[in-house]
Amino acid sequence: MKLKHFKSFFLLSVALVLTLGFVGCNIFNPTENARVSDKDAPALTYEAYIHYQKSEYSEAREYFEKAIKADPRYSEAWFGRAKAVMNMQPGLNIFELASKANIADGADAMSALMTMPDSEATLIQNGVDSVLLYLDPFIARDTLGLTDKKVTFKEFADSYSMLQLIKLALKVRSVNTSLSDLLTATDDFMAINWNTLDVEELGETVKEVTEVLANTATAIKTNPELATTIVKEFIPDTLEIPDSALTANIDFFAEQIILINDAVQKTEVDRTEIFLKIGNAIDDDGDGCVDEEIPDGLDNDGDGEVDEDMRHYNSFVMDIDPLNPLNSNPTKIREIQNIELYKLVDIDGNGLNSPEDDAERTFIYPTMEREEEGKNALFVFAKDLTWEGKADDMAKRIANKELARMDTDSTNIKYDLKWRQENIGGCWNNYDEERFKAWFRGRAK
Repeated sequence: MKLKHFKSFFLLSVALVLTLGFVGCNIFNPTENARVSDKDAPALTYEAYIHYQKSEYSEAREYFEKAIKADPRYSEAWFGRAKAVMNMQPGLNIFELASKANIADGADAMSALMTMPDSEATLIQNGVDSVLLYLDPFIARDTLGLTDKKVTFKEFADSYSMLQLIKLALKVRSVNTSLSDLLTATDDFMAINWNTLDVEELGETVKEVTEVLANTATAIKTNPELATTIVKEFIPDTLEIPDSALTANIDFFAEQIILINDAVQKTEVDRTEIFLKIGNAIDDDGDGCVDEEIPDGLDNDGDGEVDEDMRHYNSFVMDIDPLNPLNSNPTKIREIQNIELYKLVDIDGNGLNSPEDDAERTFIYPTMEREEEGKNALFVFAKDLTWEGKADDMAKRIANKELARMDTDSTNIKYDLKWRQENIGGCWNNYDEERFKAWFRGRAK
């Protein structure tokens, strides 16, 4: 990304963050003697901005905090406090960050963050974390309708996205992954390439990475127009994601990140990879089914887990009707198409590959019907699957699935097909010994 583009991006963001100036300012407010009632939120906020304009950020923060205590709904004080905190951070000088983007044309602007000394990266990381520490509670209150709405999350969603993406770049730099590696796109589709994340190397950090992505996605959903501009600025020119892909799929792009993060946060770190290995035509979660789920926040195979072992994004047909936009929902998947990748994949292990088995890519209920009437989201193939263990014994079933998925050495099988059928069930009941042997191909650790 060219320097001039990156500078203009940061200058735009800094303008949005800083140029509100005296929000809530009242020229008739007689507060010059600083004898302000601790119960007068507007007057306290006015005093805060007087200190803010003098670059007395610590004093400004104190007054903003008094204003919040006086009136927890006073959004201008919440936002002002976050701005004061941002300006107190030694490593978070937006203009200095812009100057660090003086790199070759076509390179990823975030490479400046990836290659800077650890000491500088730590300062910036601490600065971003400090600002987010004050912004996140404000955003939570705004989302729940607990503020006066004079300043809303939507108004600074782009700046929030920038902070989250900087945080993400610094998180993944420890494992030599760049933000550009995390994105995949075609002319009309964009998605996160979760397969690039090395879960074993990331360790506990994998949950932090998905959480930061989810926070960015939340900002995108809040204000797609502004936030999409920020996302584009963090994409290297070489990736060439067309505007059409961003426009057509930004809602789904954000939604699938949020859903995957929800699943990852609820799962033990060692098992998070079952949500991040997408479209690899392998049974990643140990239930015998292959790429059986889709990112819809629902249980598509009836095993009790949600959004695990998902299909490739290119197989999704979104619920969009160009002739009747009012009946469209671009965040929902209407159907699954039979792409080349799955033509030879036996998703349910019954011996039939995709072209012969419509049940593997057909929902029992159409998208709109199951959403409106609260019906299940099962594929037809999952309708008659029998899972061992009751619903209240999910922990045991997942533990058994974990044993099965880690049992990858075909020369020393610890849990044979009969054990898997008796202790897990599901798709394993469709296997014979020949197909069971085929399950081990390409998965030795």
